[in-house]
Amino acid sequence: MYLATDYAGIVEVPEKKPFKALFCKHRNVIHGEACSKNGMRRISGCDIYWVCEDCGKILGEQHLDY
Repeated sequence: MYLATDYAGIVEVPEKKPFKALFCKHRNVIHGEACSKNGMRRISGCDIYWVCEDCGKILGEQHLDY
């Protein structure tokens, strides 16, 4: 999955590491709208995710339908 962020452009979400997520303090959080590798987004709404850069855990998500 890729995220279109305001500050870094299109960023690939890191692979989830379950063991590391247990001890991670989630200090490096990125957020953005889900998109494809080339930046194409969903037409009928948007999916916004907050993800820890260190362990890959999804901390929050918001789904909006138009």
